[in-house]
Amino acid sequence: MNNNIKQRIKISIISVITLLILIISGLIGGYTYIKSKIFSEAKVQFEEKSDLFEEEKIEQKIEAEIEDEIEEKIPYEQQKGIINILLIGTDARSLNEKARSDTIMIATIDSNHKKVKVSSIMRDSYVEIKGCGENKINSAYAFGGPELLLDTIYRNFNIKIDKYIVVNFWGFEDIIDEIGGIDIDIKSYEISEINKYTGELRDVKSPKLIKEGFQHVDGQQALAYSRIRKVGNGSFERSERQRIIVTEITKKILALNPIQYPLIMNKILPYVKTNIEPIMIMNYGYTVYKLDEIKFEQLQIPVTELCEGRIYNGAWVFLMDRKQNSKVLNDFIYIDKPVDTQEFDYNNFRAVINQYLSKEKHLKISKHKSLK
Repeated sequence: MNNNIKQRIKISIISVITLLILIISGLIGGYTYIKSKIFSEAKVQFEEKSDLFEEEKIEQKIEAEIEDEIEEKIPYEQQKGIINILLIGTDARSLNEKARSDTIMIATIDSNHKKVKVSSIMRDSYVEIKGCGENKINSAYAFGGPELLLDTIYRNFNIKIDKYIVVNFWGFEDIIDEIGGIDIDIKSYEISEINKYTGELRDVKSPKLIKEGFQHVDGQQALAYSRIRKVGNGSFERSERQRIIVTEITKKILALNPIQYPLIMNKILPYVKTNIEPIMIMNYGYTVYKLDEIKFEQLQIPVTELCEGRIYNGAWVFLMDRKQNSKVLNDFIYIDKPVDTQEFDYNNFRAVINQYLSKEKHLKISKHKSLK
């Protein structure tokens, strides 16, 4: 592998990392700072007025009386309903460079059901792209940037999204290390692949993994884990690994001391392009903070039962029943309905695939005749 190829390593999960760090750092940092400041001021006032309170009683009384004051001083507004943000990860050298999107995910803040959801759209999904005909969905970003990708998702899956975050991948390892690494469950067949890619661009490499099971990994190891492609269930399992990392990073960030957020954000900002205003990011963050006992859920589109991976018109793609996959995605995001395979119309799915194959056959015949 030459240096040019090595420097174009494709990582997907950093896009979601960026969203979550920006959101959570804003909300927890702001909220915690305000609460801490009010608490300190109130405590001083109590202690000045009386020395009869024991420390514990002082703190209990302060906590009980300052909640309303905290809410009044927080400059953020809690957002209601469903919030969708498109997360786009590329291996481009700059944020303005035309490139295919290596990662496409929809991050959903679901205030109705108190959940954060991550929906992956397989990059080889065969879809209709405005002005470009049918192609892999990751081509949409190369053809027309985030706007065309947003339009493509709407046309094929009936999900209207107007907010996006684009990220390239430099600094991924340092960001993971900055939050102290993450804990993931390593399968036996993943070990050699992780070790193969660990520290590929580093002079000093992290230790190789020697065992399977639940364990702590650093930035280099997490990066290698997210790159695995050719073991397990191929692209489907790769997508699953990415969503696992998203969840674990989110949990880790939620547990961090807010004093660490500015440093993390400074590392991330050079790799981010977004159309979201800073104050709105803070509002999203505050919304997440206010969700008690947050649940994390994941989805992969197309679902395995409603797609077929194959060579089609000379390229590897996932042919799918778009209508049924669209329903699965909408149900998951908007009405919090889990996937129910018993509701699938497999006859319709097979009919859709046969239509694709018939179209491909006719195209080959036409090309053959034109060459005569």
